[in-house]
Amino acid sequence: SMSNVPDQLLPSTPGAGHGGRGGPKTWTDEEAAARLASLKPVEDGRLITVRFDSTVGDVMPWEFVPTQLDVKVVPGETALSFFTATNNHPDKAITGVATYNVHPPRAGLYFNKIQCFCFEEQRLLPGETVDMPVFFFIDPEYVKDAQLARVNNITLSYTFFQTDLDDDDDEDDDEEDDDEDDEEEEEEKIGKGQGISDDSSHGQTEGGWRKRLAFWRS
Repeated sequence: SMSNVPDQLLPSTPGAGHGGRGGPKTWTDEEAAARLASLKPVEDGRLITVRFDSTVGDVMPWEFVPTQLDVKVVPGETALSFFTATNNHPDKAITGVATYNVHPPRAGLYFNKIQCFCFEEQRLLPGETVDMPVFFFIDPEYVKDAQLARVNNITLSYTFFQTDLDDDDDEDDDEEDDDEDDEEEEEEKIGKGQGISDDSSHGQTEGGWRKRLAFWRS
């Protein structure tokens, strides 16, 4: 289930950013191989600093951090970075999915992720730690965009949301059902202890003995 992941954070079309807006493209293996074969860093291109940011949903017991705060790349140059996730729950495996965002939004049009963990469920055992890679490049066309002429800093942000919350809800429902069963058994014992039967053949309906019990307690 992905019921707790905000719909507006999920891409509506392949290669689109959040909510279907233009954004980073994640390539298939075939596309990536073809693109990388001809990809070259822009000659005398300016350095772009890509900063990394990470957060987790409020109810998710994970620690999720970038292994490095930033990298510097020239448009057309590939880069590899990692994010580290740890499940801090003492005795339960937790499943989550990550969404992303690139700022400024226009820079996202040129931000290409060849390999990424986003939009795929990740399941960590209690106490487990994993490193998740992000392999990316900035399209060489970035340097030709006049609106980005003074933009030398890009932020890539990820947010992890827990996707198996329904399992917790099912456990809570089971506990509530058990509590209700215990209450009914206790009430039945009280009724029988007062010489009252909930058997309709004895002229005592459930509503009848509840009223008599309330009368005796008043």
